[in-house]
Amino acid sequence: MCDSEETFYEDERRLKNSGVRNVFTPHTPINQENLFRGRINEVQQILSTLNTPGQHVLLFGERGVGKSSLANIASNKLIKIAGKELVVKRCSKSDSFSTIFEDVLLKCGVDISISTKNNTSSVTFNGFGYTECTERIGLADKIQSPSWVCNKIKDFNILLLIDEFDSIKDSDDKHKIAELIKLLSDSNSSFKVFVVGIAESAEELTAGHPSVQRCLKEIKLSKMSQRELVDIINTGAAKLNLTFTRDAKFRICRLSSGYPHFTHLIALKASEVAIVNEIAAIDIEIVNDAIEKSISDCENSLRQSYDETVKSSSTMVVYRKVLYATALCYDEFIRSKDIRFVYNLIFEEVITQQRLNQYLSKLVSNSNDKILRRLTKGVYRFTDPRMSAYIRLVQSDMYSDKEDAIYSKKKNEFV
Repeated sequence: MCDSEETFYEDERRLKNSGVRNVFTPHTPINQENLFRGRINEVQQILSTLNTPGQHVLLFGERGVGKSSLANIASNKLIKIAGKELVVKRCSKSDSFSTIFEDVLLKCGVDISISTKNNTSSVTFNGFGYTECTERIGLADKIQSPSWVCNKIKDFNILLLIDEFDSIKDSDDKHKIAELIKLLSDSNSSFKVFVVGIAESAEELTAGHPSVQRCLKEIKLSKMSQRELVDIINTGAAKLNLTFTRDAKFRICRLSSGYPHFTHLIALKASEVAIVNEIAAIDIEIVNDAIEKSISDCENSLRQSYDETVKSSSTMVVYRKVLYATALCYDEFIRSKDIRFVYNLIFEEVITQQRLNQYLSKLVSNSNDKILRRLTKGVYRFTDPRMSAYIRLVQSDMYSDKEDAIYSKKKNEFV
């Protein structure tokens, strides 16, 4: 074994023993309450709603804002408060209304798994095979009915957490879920449904069911505040007996753009560098090293979208500047005048609207096939909202002191 290989294995053993990858978790939702920070108002709102007769919750928002972590923590708190049994269903593209409720019905004493097996039974002696097949097919039909499912589950004190509900593409399945929630509410059932999914609006997840709004509390989860992101860093650092300097925390939170995923990712890489090198205080130099390591760990879809835009351009430098200026516009809805203002401030270059439009024509479309989507004339948003954080990360070489001036009012939070 060569020295470099032996060093790698020793570093990995040290990182494993430190538990750092269980503290900063960019790739998995948080399940431990002692590692969860922020979202106090949202947790209380969810608990209050689910603890109210006839009320259920729909939590929605952008990818990467921490919906699954919040849902896990709020659900665990509720089962302690209300004594409910928790059933978790994480959806995939192959799921439907019936598969979502398989485990719940089993908890309630109804085994529907037989409805999807051995439906090819043929007549045997005394006709037993035919009877068995008929019963199974009949049960498979019943599971498609929201009213039938409601009657089977309404008397049970269960919380059903349906995560990644946006994976369900069939609007009929979404409509059935909404109808079931309404039926549970009408029957004053103690059975609660907590739906979580990626969406810009609640209607995307409920298929526009008109009467479900009365009993389904819609909570949109926005990006985290700077203070909440700092709390994530401070809490994790304390668990690991590490400290982050004020400037290091400021840099991480600025790059994160309100997304806890990126805060966890950069803090993890910085902590790994510190642990391997036996350094207790993480400064800006370690964070800069961590940024390079973080880029390779980012989601492929972000990398591919960015690379296709920038690397195919003959004027890559200018496109990178336009993208960076766009990423620095904090508003979700980005206006051309804001891009020009930030561009002029950061790069000390005047870019006219006509020239900016030339570059935006390559970056913008009316659909989701480019980095930016046009909402109306002169107003855009990132097709994947996380792209703003990724651009800041991958183009961190463009950082300047002028950018500090934009965020200077926030620095008092980085203690």
